Amino acid sequence: MYQTQVLNEKYFKIFGGVYNDFRKKCRMDYKFELDPLEYNDFLEYFSKGLISCILLVEDDIPTGFLAYSAAMEDAIELYVIHCLGSENILEKKNCLMEKFLEATAQKRNKALVSYPMLGVQAAYKDIAAKYGFKFVDLAVVVFDINNKKLIKEFEQISFTDLPIGYKITPYRDVYFNDLVNVVYEAFKNSSDHNFDPRFRTIEGIKDILEKITNSIYGKFLPQASRVLLAESKVAGFAFANITGDYIGNIPLVGIVPEHRGLNLSEVMLKSAVEEIVKLNKSGFVRLQELNASVDTANEAAFRMYRQIGFRESYTYPQGYLPNSGSID
Repeated sequence: MYQTQVLNEKYFKIFGGVYNDFRKKCRMDYKFELDPLEYNDFLEYFSKGLISCILLVEDDIPTGFLAYSAAMEDAIELYVIHCLGSENILEKKNCLMEKFLEATAQKRNKALVSYPMLGVQAAYKDIAAKYGFKFVDLAVVVFDINNKKLIKEFEQISFTDLPIGYKITPYRDVYFNDLVNVVYEAFKNSSDHNFDPRFRTIEGIKDILEKITNSIYGKFLPQASRVLLAESKVAGFAFANITGDYIGNIPLVGIVPEHRGLNLSEVMLKSAVEEIVKLNKSGFVRLQELNASVDTANEAAFRMYRQIGFRESYTYPQGYLPNSGSID
């Protein structure tokens, strides 16, 4: 009944309806903070090999699609599985998934698959598990930056003074190389490396930080990002950016193990949020919310964000399929 077909020029005109149906639903149904590419831009990225796309076809008419990128050497990023309507939805998604696994079989010998199952895609979790996917449950926590009562309570939060020898300062490019090593040390035992292999290597961390500080992941806010210095050496970090038109984000907060246990991460986070609040009040940025993602199993991180005034908004499964050569 259902067939799958790799997107090609034959379908460029008629596939637009399915793709634009997804674009209309991307915020409400899929919890996307950024609008996906316009259709013509999507086709351009596809033509350049930056995005791959598998179609679900009924009577030679596209009625669904799976989009992914295999541009990274050690990871395949599965962006979305979308089908029109709700009839036989699991059967349709399975057809697309099976074609995807077939198409990526060779690359998956060395590359894992990362699949953030945002919004309605979370309903596919149990089926994805049958294909070998494992999961890290992530919570999106939100600071209501325009809530005057919350801001007043936030301003009254007081931590003890920094211990002698410690200093918190705004981000500057001079710290970049040291931060690469510090982020590596802070995240090397985290769950993040399960679904983003860049956290496993120094070169991978460098790629992440370059994308953050060069505003690839949203507008970087160096004046609100914080660096922790211990005897003038970089020991921790709290980055800040704007990922959507009106959404602030804390993409990374961390500290090297030997400096933990002193509430230093909380002080860094509060300092970063204070500056974002000031920027928002001044009109330099205009935000509807400030958010971050936290592994639900990381109780210490949850406590830190709650102390500052963040509250859990929703949770989603971050799926990952270990590479075929993995013993995991």
